Amino acid sequence: MVYDTRRRAQRTAGWATLVGGTCVLAFWAIYFTSDAALGHGDPAVTAFEAAFLLADAVFALTLFAAGVFLLRDRRPGTFFLVAAAAMSIYLALLDVAFYARQGLYLPLNGSAALELVVNALCLIGGALGLRWGWILWSRRTA
Repeated sequence: MVYDTRRRAQRTAGWATLVGGTCVLAFWAIYFTSDAALGHGDPAVTAFEAAFLLADAVFALTLFAAGVFLLRDRRPGTFFLVAAAAMSIYLALLDVAFYARQGLYLPLNGSAALELVVNALCLIGGALGLRWGWILWSRRTA
């Protein structure tokens, strides 16, 4: 019974990370096809967008790896899950700090509120991922 519950939870985490990776890739696909430009030629913002794209690509690959390993009940899935969770927290904090510095959140209109909600979900998901990864790791090493 306990093993079945743990296995179901692990499969749920696996599917969630696969969906998360797909959402990250879908975001960039929509972003690039929408002709959006945050910096309007500002070199600092352009550099940030390039760095963020690279970080998100690594994040998406980590999420996909975590999902595949967790669904196949392989041990490395735990480590990928922890890495993806830590990256999620890091990227959300970086995003909030950058946009706050740019003044995006003042006034807090619909687009800024959506940005804050997405980053809050990344922080919550990252925290849950770290907790679940720690639980999986401690059970397997016990």
